[in-house]
Amino acid sequence: VLLLVWIVHSLEHLVWGHEEGPFLDGLALPNPWWLPMVTVGGAGVVAAVGWYLLRRFGRRLATVEQGVDGARMPWWETLVDTVLQVGSVAMGASIGKEVAPRELAAMAGSKIVRWFRLDARWCRILIASAAGAGLAAVYNVPLGGALFAIEILLAQFSVGAAVVALAASSIATLVARPLVGDGSLYSVASVEVNASLIVAAILIGPLMGWGASSFSTVTKTLARFRPEGWRLLVVLPVAFAAVGALGAAFPLILGNGRALAAAGFDLSQPALLLIALALMKYVATTVSLGAGAIGGTLQPSVAIGGALGAAAAAGWAFVWPGADGTALAIVAAAAFLASTMRAPFTAIALVIEFTDTGFPLLVPIFLAVAGSLAASRLTSRESLRRF
Repeated sequence: VLLLVWIVHSLEHLVWGHEEGPFLDGLALPNPWWLPMVTVGGAGVVAAVGWYLLRRFGRRLATVEQGVDGARMPWWETLVDTVLQVGSVAMGASIGKEVAPRELAAMAGSKIVRWFRLDARWCRILIASAAGAGLAAVYNVPLGGALFAIEILLAQFSVGAAVVALAASSIATLVARPLVGDGSLYSVASVEVNASLIVAAILIGPLMGWGASSFSTVTKTLARFRPEGWRLLVVLPVAFAAVGALGAAFPLILGNGRALAAAGFDLSQPALLLIALALMKYVATTVSLGAGAIGGTLQPSVAIGGALGAAAAAGWAFVWPGADGTALAIVAAAAFLASTMRAPFTAIALVIEFTDTGFPLLVPIFLAVAGSLAASRLTSRESLRRF
């Protein structure tokens, strides 16, 4: 997993330079302005060729969920796949990079449990815990990584699973800190909770749920029509080039979403621009994944939710002044992510650890997440009735 972190940081500095700024993982905005068109388009060519060769000549890749259920995860194919994922993100592709560390850690865990010939139950627990530890190490989120293993991959609670998942995520986080650091992913100012924020959280939850439900539905629908064979060599570079062209004008939409989320949490962009950036991030991510890229939606979801929440805070100030804009952006990000992941406790833990906000925001986050999940569920039921 540390190898993947090193690849991301090295590629980012090689391609985009060393100056600090609001772009990607804290780098300066692209200079010259047309650089994203060349870089993201080039990433599309490299990724398309890599995934084409991998699918044609390599053994069949297994997802983390399949690995937890006992499927074999080939080591070198998985390694190449994860490097292509994080390399694409480092060069500006609009996809999440969190799938790669989970996948690589799960593959390593599956090899180890087979060496020790453990029974099926403990194999599932250890592989899931390894995947959660990979997530925890990359983002410095030990609780979020452990909950991801328990709530999403295992989908059931047991004391044994909790002990293993928490221990694995904690150890992985400590080992990764010399390279990743021990700070939170986002640096936000202290936030204040008041009645205005509570009411805003109740109202914004369902809106985030409907938006997240749409995001998940579109992403999954496009994934069914992913190009294969020679079509991948054409469609993916074209899609990445289009995203790069859009990113030349609006660079905050590029990468996994960290830059856009930071802009939302910092309230550093006008409300209308944040709405436009959230919509462009939505389109760029769904198009990239639908064109054949492999990646996640975790950080893109945080980015979209955070940007929309910050924009909503600007409007809410005219209705009931006093709500902390940064707090509402964080609350919206948690609500959007919870519905995207279908995992409320994991989403809440991740956003709190990402922003290091602790307990003050728990009540408004809980209310927003509850509303988001309820709205998302109602939307799903209506969709089922139509079909």
